[in-house]
Amino acid sequence: MNATIHRSTRSLFLFFISFTLLFFFGWSHQGQVIAQPVLHQGNHWLEAWRFRDGEVLETTRVKIYYPSAMRTQARLISREAEQMLKTFEKRVHFQLNHPVPVFLFPDRDSLQSHFSWKKKQSATGVYFSGAIYLLNPEVWHEGFPSAKKAPEKWARLFREKGPLYHEIAHLYLDKATGGNYPIWYTEAYAQWVEYRELGYEGATPANRLNGQSPYRYEDLVHRFEQLPNQSLAYRQAFLLLRTTVERKGEGRLRDLHRRLSRGDSFDAAWEQVFGESTEESYRHWKRFVR
Repeated sequence: MNATIHRSTRSLFLFFISFTLLFFFGWSHQGQVIAQPVLHQGNHWLEAWRFRDGEVLETTRVKIYYPSAMRTQARLISREAEQMLKTFEKRVHFQLNHPVPVFLFPDRDSLQSHFSWKKKQSATGVYFSGAIYLLNPEVWHEGFPSAKKAPEKWARLFREKGPLYHEIAHLYLDKATGGNYPIWYTEAYAQWVEYRELGYEGATPANRLNGQSPYRYEDLVHRFEQLPNQSLAYRQAFLLLRTTVERKGEGRLRDLHRRLSRGDSFDAAWEQVFGESTEESYRHWKRFVR
């Protein structure tokens, strides 16, 4: 069965569960919070079925599904994921109730087919509905060593260059807030976690702010995924959050997420926590970068 049919089946299944739960509990934030774990479990079941011909490796914090040819990579990824999740849990005071499902793909074609992407679309990692999807690092990083011949070097490069911290941040934010946030913020937060843990900023010629105008805040809020320069949009979102956190303190993020978890609107929660509106934070950031 091809990926398009699988994707349609998954979408219909999750939509049916969502509609049923929200019908009974209402289209409120509380209704979304109640529905979320059911949707995540439904996605896990469907994906586990799609990976039924592969192998499974389960540890305390992750459950990795992988093709048999990636057994060595799966073992190394499970070790790194355990440590990353353990570190992240301590830092943000967040406890997972179940192991995180992680699905490994041997090449770009299999990942693109799984999500019915066009050929030009690709990613090294994806977070979706409670699960993490990872592309074989030996594909996306030129010169990546063999997992069998140099396991320690492989693990170190995966930890430093890979997308796992980024996807873990998406996972945490989704579960901690019930999905109550704009897209620009989850991408900003994931990049901020990478910066905090690895020192990685993702600056490229395409997203340098000198020489090109930044997007308006309302564009980040309403059109983030449609903006023509995605690299610039991601970079701008990250810098907006980073400058605000550096001015106000990292500890305020926990309060922001707590307010979002109880259903406060993002703009209201931001203003309560940081003492200024999102637009004011944006204007301060623009003064900072010029």
